[in-house]
Amino acid sequence: MAVVNLLKASYEGKLGQTVGAKWKSSSTIRTLTAPSNPDTQKQQKVRGGFTAVTQFVARFTDQLKYLSALQTRNMSVRNAIIKLNKDQVAAGTLTKADLLISKGGLQKPSGVTAVAAATGVTVSWTAPTATNFTADAEAIIVVVVEDKDIAVVAEEKVSSLSKEVAVTLAAGDVADVYVYFIDWRGSNKVGSDSVYATATVA
Repeated sequence: MAVVNLLKASYEGKLGQTVGAKWKSSSTIRTLTAPSNPDTQKQQKVRGGFTAVTQFVARFTDQLKYLSALQTRNMSVRNAIIKLNKDQVAAGTLTKADLLISKGGLQKPSGVTAVAAATGVTVSWTAPTATNFTADAEAIIVVVVEDKDIAVVAEEKVSSLSKEVAVTLAAGDVADVYVYFIDWRGSNKVGSDSVYATATVA
C-alpha cells in the first residue's frame, strides 16, 4: 500500500508493479522485484551456523548488557557477539572452545581453571602482569550448562583470582566457562579477549 503525497508528486510504498521510496533527499520509483529465498547448500550451512551460535549465546547475552566492552552502537550485545564470531556462522557450526564473547586490548586471562561440583563452579585465574589495570578491574565469568538451558553470569575483582559461581548441577553435567577482564577509563569500558574452559561434575 502506497502513501501518496500530492504536493510533492511522489509516493512511498508499493503501488501496482512499482515501489516508491526516498533516497537521500530525493523521491525514487523502481519496479517491484519479488524477494528471493535461495535454498542453496551454502545458504543452509550459514543459516545452521547462525542458528547454533544465536541459540547458545542468547542464554546469557541479556545478562552482559552492562558488562561488555564490545561496540554495541545500533546493535545488541547478542548481535555484537554474533558479528564477532562470523567465521563460525559461515562455517555452519558452533565450536564453543573458539567462541569469543569479548574482545579488546586488555591482557586476557591466563591460567584459567574451572572445577565443577553439585553446588556450583569455582573458576580461578592468575594475576595479570600488565600494569594498565586499575583497582576497579573485574573478571566477568559466564557459566553455561547447555543441557539444562542454564547460564549464570558473575563478576569479581580481578585481584581476587577466583570466584565460585552458584549453580545447581548433577553428576555428569558439563559446564562451559568463559572468562574475560573488563576495566574502566573514565566512563568508557575496555575489555580483553575471552578465554574458554570446561568442567564436568564427577
